[in-house]
Amino acid sequence: MADKQQGNILLVSIMMLLALSLMMLKALHYQQESAMLMMMDEQNYLQAFGRAESSLVWGKAQSWPLHQQEAETWFCLQQTEFHLTSCLKHYSGNLFLLKGVAQFTSGEKLELYQWIKQMKPLNQDTLISGELIPIESGWLDFCPVSQAEFCL
Repeated sequence: MADKQQGNILLVSIMMLLALSLMMLKALHYQQESAMLMMMDEQNYLQAFGRAESSLVWGKAQSWPLHQQEAETWFCLQQTEFHLTSCLKHYSGNLFLLKGVAQFTSGEKLELYQWIKQMKPLNQDTLISGELIPIESGWLDFCPVSQAEFCL
C-alpha cells in the first residue's frame, strides 16, 4: 500500500511542475509581446522623426510664394510622393520659422522647427530658396516662440 501512495505523490509533483512551467511560459510570452509593441512604437516614432527631418530639409530648398497677407499664418507646401509637409511662417523682420511635419500615430503629428532668415526684403511676392538661410543653431523639436498661439 505504501508503494502506491508514492506513485500518486510523484504524479502530483509532475503535474505541479507542468502547471508552474506553463505559468512561466505565459509570463514570458506576455513580456515578449509587450517588448514587441514597445519596439513597434519606437520604430513608428523614428520613421516619423525621419520624415519630419526630411520635410525640414526639403522645405529649405523650396521657393515659398508668400504675400504680405499670408505672412501672419503658416504657409505649407506638400510633396505627396514621400509624404513631406513643410510650413513657413513670418516671425519678425527678416526672420521666419520653418516647420517640418510628419504624421506619427492616428491624429498625432511630429513637428521639427528651424529658424530661417531672409537675405532680401519681404516686399517681394516669392521667396527663392537661395534667399532663405537657415540659422546655424540647427533644428528644434519644440516651437521656440513663447506665445503658444504663434505655433498653432
